[in-house]
Amino acid sequence: MPAKRRKTAAAKKPRALVLGGGITGLAMAIRLADRGFRVRVIERDRRPPVASPEEAFRTWPRAGVPQFRHSHTFLARLTAILREHFPEVLTVLRAAGTVELPLTVGTPPSLDLGPREKGDGELVLLGARRAAFEWALLEVARRKPHLEVLEGVFCEELVHTPGSRGRPPAVTGARIRKLPDTDDDARARGAIPWKAPGTPRPQGRARTLEADLVIDATGRRSPADRWIAACGAEPPKEERIPTGIYYFTRFYRLTGARPPGSSTGLVAGDVGWLKLATFPGDDDTFSLTVGVDIEDRPFRALSDPDVFETLVCAFPQIAAWRAPGVSKPLDGPRTPVLVMGGLENLRRRFVDDGAPLVRGFVAIGDALYHSNPIYGRGVTSGLLSVTLLDQTLASHGSDVDAAIAEYYDRARNEIEPFWRHAAGGDRMAQSARERRAAEATDDDLLSFVWSWISDPRGRGYELAGRAARTFLEQGFGPAVREDGQVYRAAMRVVNMLDEPQEGLLSPTVLARTLPYLIRSLVWPNGERPFPGPNRREALALIERVQSRRDRKRSSRGGTKAGQPASAARLRPDSRVAGHA
Repeated sequence: MPAKRRKTAAAKKPRALVLGGGITGLAMAIRLADRGFRVRVIERDRRPPVASPEEAFRTWPRAGVPQFRHSHTFLARLTAILREHFPEVLTVLRAAGTVELPLTVGTPPSLDLGPREKGDGELVLLGARRAAFEWALLEVARRKPHLEVLEGVFCEELVHTPGSRGRPPAVTGARIRKLPDTDDDARARGAIPWKAPGTPRPQGRARTLEADLVIDATGRRSPADRWIAACGAEPPKEERIPTGIYYFTRFYRLTGARPPGSSTGLVAGDVGWLKLATFPGDDDTFSLTVGVDIEDRPFRALSDPDVFETLVCAFPQIAAWRAPGVSKPLDGPRTPVLVMGGLENLRRRFVDDGAPLVRGFVAIGDALYHSNPIYGRGVTSGLLSVTLLDQTLASHGSDVDAAIAEYYDRARNEIEPFWRHAAGGDRMAQSARERRAAEATDDDLLSFVWSWISDPRGRGYELAGRAARTFLEQGFGPAVREDGQVYRAAMRVVNMLDEPQEGLLSPTVLARTLPYLIRSLVWPNGERPFPGPNRREALALIERVQSRRDRKRSSRGGTKAGQPASAARLRPDSRVAGHA
């Protein structure tokens, strides 16, 4: 085709502007380009071309993505999405050393799955660092014709035309501004930027980019409320429920034989006062993450690598992965423990009575739903939103607004149940924390009765939480470890293949769980599923490490004896990061 005709054909393509070039934004851009759009991606951070995920992990600063160097889980639903909609990306990931984890990986030793069943082939997770996933998407995006990734720029505001005759304003583009170049010399020398630099202030004149469709992929910190209000429309309604958890993560590389009886390293445990897990990654890497109650202040000392190592290695199933000759911290002894907190389950409503607040603008990924990263659903939910929008755009042709309305409706049906599951669990946990804090003053019958009258909803959440906890810990948990059908049902929910209510509360699962619940209630002193120290013993370990360090520093004339060596004075609203 002559150059002039190619240029004319390209000019007739609909234009799309994707705000945010992370995983969700890049995936959306790829699908739009394949759909026939001319696409521009707007990204604040600069990611120089690199040859491997390892280089991306070591050199990309990613100030705009605090979770970039935290643990990530890529669920089986995501694997299915990649197979169907992003085969090029999956090919790149496999070539880069991404591990595929089938159903049989990480099953409890006491569990016999029996013969292979229909649906088992869907249960394949991916083991990779987030850097590998983003790198693979960027590699594919940069090869696409009519797809341009603009880095070092950010969206200042939306461009719009006013609403009229009862119709909302129409977004017609965005005004962007360039960010100044930064000094990347240290990163070029291979130093891991564990602490990402702050985003510099914008400079230069604003530039307007026009588009037929503007997509918000800027994540949980999206300024969409401000953007939409500036268009003269009502901002999206928000619901925020704190997760109540701090996360501590450290990365490692395997250096020798894997522990006996293990395969790829997929271990998880919840002992009530602490949650911990291993996350297999690409290129023989893995990470360890610990989650603790945000109010449990002594465990903030886990930001100290010595404390972190001592505590995680007190759990035998984790210690096997840190045994001599098995692994070492990714960057040697200076590898930090990354901290993340202050997270919320966030839901935004961009529709009113089924109609979008503004035309030509749509939110995807964490800008629409963000849930507790402990469930590992962030990336999977993001790409699920991408495929839902891609499908509605295909079914509505040039009627973008009808496609957006149907997309929000489908997202509410297919993504929101998982958000409600996470938010409900955190709401119950919060009610339990508040009740425990108030118990000190509930020293008579009158106080007890008044607590029901003054806060019946909170008491209801507390009772529901206790009932759910009893069912999960004493019934469902043992059944998962011993009953292949219950295990399959749990894995399908965990991997977002089945909705929580349908998968966990089905008559079959309840019937198979009931005998285990009765057994646990009648004979409560069974074997602990995740052996390790109790909370009191863990606190003693932390104190021992800190005291030993204090004595050493005192003998060298440094820290005074008795002064805490750990600097883990983290605020409950801390967003320190180096994660879902």
